[in-house]
Amino acid sequence: MAKPISIGKYRALQQTSTDNSVFTILAIDHQDSLRRALNADAPNQISTDEMVTFKQHVVTALCDTDISGVLLDPVYGIAQLVDSGLPSSVGLLAELEKADYNMNPLPMAVDIRPNWSVNKIKRMAADGVKLFYYYDPDDTDLCQQQDATIANVIASCESYDIPLYAEPIITNVTTENRQRKVIESAQRADVLGADILKLEFPIDVHQNIDRADWSSACEALTAGISSPWVLLSAGVSFELFCEQVEIACKAGACGFMVGRAIWGDACLIHDTSERQNWLKTVGRERMRQLIQIAETHAIGWTNYYQLSKTSTDWYIDYPDMP
Repeated sequence: MAKPISIGKYRALQQTSTDNSVFTILAIDHQDSLRRALNADAPNQISTDEMVTFKQHVVTALCDTDISGVLLDPVYGIAQLVDSGLPSSVGLLAELEKADYNMNPLPMAVDIRPNWSVNKIKRMAADGVKLFYYYDPDDTDLCQQQDATIANVIASCESYDIPLYAEPIITNVTTENRQRKVIESAQRADVLGADILKLEFPIDVHQNIDRADWSSACEALTAGISSPWVLLSAGVSFELFCEQVEIACKAGACGFMVGRAIWGDACLIHDTSERQNWLKTVGRERMRQLIQIAETHAIGWTNYYQLSKTSTDWYIDYPDMP
């Protein structure tokens, strides 16, 4: 049975999904990882202008492929893309966590970007908050620390009536424990109250090539949670991600959020005009293929959520902003 959800969250989910309630979202909130992709030998030499320009080229080339939303960061993406004409028909998700550590490895404990908040994300009219964090259900101390931060973010999202897209990335993973850890991490975020789960593929596809096992793992993931989930690309090849998306959607996923599997190859093209041409041809065709797969096989998020109240007096108890 569909769970009740507030009108603000419901409307925001409509804004970031297709008419069939499927998520077909372009992710380009990358910071350190994008620098590495643009210049593996000297990532710190990538300038702010280069970061912004690349993101603008990607979004401009792909926003007319019927993507339902775009995930951006507050440093190099949101203001610059809104200024350069992000279409009003494309939903906007905002990264909340700090994701730029001057090329040092990310710390295990999630860190909210200083001077950035759910409040500000709501005020600048975004349609959702994304929180990336490392998680290991076998590490009690890490879980307690992460859960406390996640719970605080969820409370803020409730107060400001905006959906949270939780992205747990598992650590200390092996081929044997991957499925269990992905599912348990998703279940914990689900119990805490995340609205949408942005999840890794639950099978190590390089070690296990059995597609029946892939399907079973995705079905177990869907069965183990009560909230909608979307598949992230995790830097795999485009061809492999297409397979993963089809299998995940047939097993209950509500779509995808794709980053490097779409635009990663463009990072290797250093001539600006050649890069733009690649994005407008190969990049667009890739996105259209993924959208077709998701629209054909995905489950709509409206199977999970319904408006909490639709009576004529719904607004009376609707709370004011903090």
